[in-house]
Amino acid sequence: MDFDFQTALTTGLTVAIIGYLTNRAVYSQKKGNLKYGIPMKVIGVLCLVFSVVPFIILLTQNYQVDKPGETTALISLTIGFGLGAFYTIGESFFVSGNYDNEKLEFFSPWSGSKIKEFKDLETCSLNPFCSWYVLKFKDGTKIRLSTYLGGHGHLVDFLNKGGNEL
Repeated sequence: MDFDFQTALTTGLTVAIIGYLTNRAVYSQKKGNLKYGIPMKVIGVLCLVFSVVPFIILLTQNYQVDKPGETTALISLTIGFGLGAFYTIGESFFVSGNYDNEKLEFFSPWSGSKIKEFKDLETCSLNPFCSWYVLKFKDGTKIRLSTYLGGHGHLVDFLNKGGNEL
């Protein structure tokens, strides 16, 4: 079995970049603010570019049309990066929140605007598989805060001081 140095290097760099972005986001905003930073917005725009380029190549047929799998690969790249761009741009440009000692105001394009008081907070937990914190309130409302969301560390510290162990 041969060792693929390029794949190992790419994987290592990807893991390092994701780890760096996660650690940087924890306290990247001032207390009371929740929003994504520039790196996540850049990733969203890059995904958009990576979906548009294969789409243009597909439309102009500037590839080996008769080679098996070429068309499927271009369609897959367009759809995959297009969905990634849609989600990442939606998250990084439109998700935001503010909080003070009494309430949390949070907006997401996926679930709309939510304003909840901390006195109604029932549970809060980390979902390590999805990399988000889930805040569940007495009325059943859930607010999910990504670990990539800038300033989430201040909120977690605030909730821990209030007796909510995360």
